[in-house]
Amino acid sequence: MKLNQDFTMAVDAVVFHKARKSNDYIQAGAIAKALNFSVGYLQKVIQTLGKHGIVECKRGRIGGVRIRNRVVTLLDLWNVTCGEMDLAHPPVEAIKKPLKIFADAMSKVIVCKKT
Repeated sequence: MKLNQDFTMAVDAVVFHKARKSNDYIQAGAIAKALNFSVGYLQKVIQTLGKHGIVECKRGRIGGVRIRNRVVTLLDLWNVTCGEMDLAHPPVEAIKKPLKIFADAMSKVIVCKKT
């Protein structure tokens, strides 16, 4: 299964931020360098996460990005980067139940939890 690049980048960036054990701002360039990502592409993903309230962005020399939500699940990141799943009206009726199971499972996987 090939996952959306935005989704995998968002997961990696949130996990990286969580591993720092600090919710201080960190510049996108530092995250990109540590994870071997393109800075420009990561900034696009971070901007999308910011628009949906998952991260908080601050401009300037001492700015950067930090996690805003108290809990971030895989489903949160999926919905933001890949689009929300239409569980009520899937394109093929036969996938309605598997999609529901997939969404339920992803909602239980906590990528980041602030204490």
